[in-house]
Amino acid sequence: MMKITQVNVVSTKIPVIRTHEMNIGTTRHQELVVVRVFTDEGIVGIGEAPHMVGHSQAGETPWTVRVVLRDKLIPAILGKDPTNIQGIQAAMDLAVPGNDRAKSSINLAVYDITGKALNTPVYNLLGGKYRSAVPLSWSLPIGEVDEIVREAEDMYGRGWRILKLKTGRRSLEHDVEAVKRVRQAVGEDVRIRADANQAYDVRGGIKVTNAMAEWGLEYMEQPVAGWDLEGMAQVRASTSVPIMADESIKSVRAAYDVARMKAADYFSIYVCSPGGLINSKKIAVLGEAAGIFGYVGGALESIIGSSAGLHLAASSPGISLGCEMGSQYLLADDIGTEPLEMKDGALVVPDGPGLGVTIDDRKIAKYMVGQAEQFKA
Repeated sequence: MMKITQVNVVSTKIPVIRTHEMNIGTTRHQELVVVRVFTDEGIVGIGEAPHMVGHSQAGETPWTVRVVLRDKLIPAILGKDPTNIQGIQAAMDLAVPGNDRAKSSINLAVYDITGKALNTPVYNLLGGKYRSAVPLSWSLPIGEVDEIVREAEDMYGRGWRILKLKTGRRSLEHDVEAVKRVRQAVGEDVRIRADANQAYDVRGGIKVTNAMAEWGLEYMEQPVAGWDLEGMAQVRASTSVPIMADESIKSVRAAYDVARMKAADYFSIYVCSPGGLINSKKIAVLGEAAGIFGYVGGALESIIGSSAGLHLAASSPGISLGCEMGSQYLLADDIGTEPLEMKDGALVVPDGPGLGVTIDDRKIAKYMVGQAEQFKA
């Protein structure tokens, strides 16, 4: 039986090429906790916990992640078999409730180890490769309408055919005008989405979504507070535009509640938010059973989390809407030795063992903040 012998933890901070304003905050850096899990068979797995606005919206920050890893999660998994992925997750859940972003870093690493041990990509641990490439959506930040349009035109020229406008910090009229102007600028062959990040009340959510419908809006993401499932169901019932749940489905149980209350048409599924790939896959399967399709949302992950998202999307028929693993295009740099391959507006799913990526230790050292920590069995 393979055993976990050591876990190394380091934090990095990488700037973005332009600020990314959203209703939940403004991103100027990617703040990352990188985890390496070592085994007695010489196999090393990598995982991460990303933070794009300095927190997870669920009480976690890069430094709380490190404290929970140090004091609770790593002691719970040292000496255990990393290929027993469900057992590792149960041990972490027993050690501390919540703290799902910290747990996700370990979960990605044990999936990586298991794939490497079996000489197979992680997508084969999640059901097999249903698709080999995943179309990408580009997020346009809140800002002046002219600036939003210029960036939309630039990304269209670079081959992107899915654009998502962040909304909510300005007036309802501003948000509608931005969608209108982007549509007029890029034409009809682009899918246009909006993401309010919980910005509106029910009345405002209905009003703005119906006004955007005229401009061919593919969906409205999280128009109201994540906890307000009744309100979201009311918005959904009052518009022809599909509604996507994001902040409302940060756990498998929360996703079940959204489906049960018919509060959304689509799911935004993250790798980091529900505790890693093991729970993200459960949400995808639950959604498929309920007739709710989805996409993989982005939290400004490094190549580690982006690759994990690709494996999830590749293995899940219901994740069919085009996803957001394009962090490498917003970051000033990444920690991988090579970027993920993009072809015809889609990221190609890595086929190497495990997550299929290699980390550049020089870049880790360049962007490291604080001290590296090492924990042994």
